Amino acid sequence: MDNLEQIKEEYWKVLSRTRKSGRIAQSVKDRVEGSWDKFDGEVVAEALRIHMSRYPGYKESYTIGIMRNLQKRKDTGGRVKQENKFNQFKQHDYDFDAIQMALEKNIWENAEGGEA
Repeated sequence: MDNLEQIKEEYWKVLSRTRKSGRIAQSVKDRVEGSWDKFDGEVVAEALRIHMSRYPGYKESYTIGIMRNLQKRKDTGGRVKQENKFNQFKQHDYDFDAIQMALEKNIWENAEGGEA
């Protein structure tokens, strides 16, 4: 848990850059950290790391969305895999030998003047 405290401290340093004054009130920190209690500790730590590395210019409210998504992913047993929508249509079934024979027959008929 000590590691989480270090991550939180670094997180608040990064987020302080989103304020004109460069400071965040302790009451804001307490309120925001209180909203993290409904998430697992590892989800909180990972969300804070993601926010600091990818979205350092975003305010602390963005972190809750990251936590929600990570918690949902964890609760479902890993990544939420979306179905590939490209192949949702019915596949066609062709008889390529019959098509090839029809094409060859048509080519030979046209080459001999149109008579079979």
